[in-house]
Amino acid sequence: MIAEGGDGDGYGIGSAHFLHSFRRNIDITYIVHDNAVYGLTTGQAAPTTQKGMKTKSTPHGNLEVQFNPLAVAIAAGGTFVSRVFAGDIMHMKEVMKQAITHKGFALVDVLQPCVTFNKLNTFAWWQQRVYKLETANHDPANKAAALEKAFEEMSSGYAKIPIGVFYKEERPTYESEAPQLQSGPLAKHAVANEAIEKALLEFM
Repeated sequence: MIAEGGDGDGYGIGSAHFLHSFRRNIDITYIVHDNAVYGLTTGQAAPTTQKGMKTKSTPHGNLEVQFNPLAVAIAAGGTFVSRVFAGDIMHMKEVMKQAITHKGFALVDVLQPCVTFNKLNTFAWWQQRVYKLETANHDPANKAAALEKAFEEMSSGYAKIPIGVFYKEERPTYESEAPQLQSGPLAKHAVANEAIEKALLEFM
């Protein structure tokens, strides 16, 4: 299954679901369009908006610390944590293929400009700063190294922004361990009328 959303709904409004999906390791690939603003509602500050950035809702500069989805994902038990840049389509395609074939909850954070409302994080701004983890001899099985790379964007003052697969591990999915699902989806399970009637009586 593939799900997609924005940085506002995924990392802000839906952050509770985001967090616990990693713990459960449900077999879903989650692609997040991260443009660092609430683009669909005309450019308010979002969870990934940089501190100090001026937006429609923060005319004097954003006061909040930027949310770090990669670090949160790794710390919460993520089994596939990645980030790509929309300006490098071939690299993005390869990472997305890995995410989709991964068994478990896979995050693909897509850095993509909002050309209408975000005049700071432009294609040119990202192109000058991103680099591929594959060229930096990064080991995606090393959780400590993955966390270090996840913080590099902010620790470097946005001078270096790594993209690629930060962390990957094999762990049983939620579905594979739930005993109720071993014989197939619940929707396909046969339920006798007697069982339904017994359940209904409990509410009468």
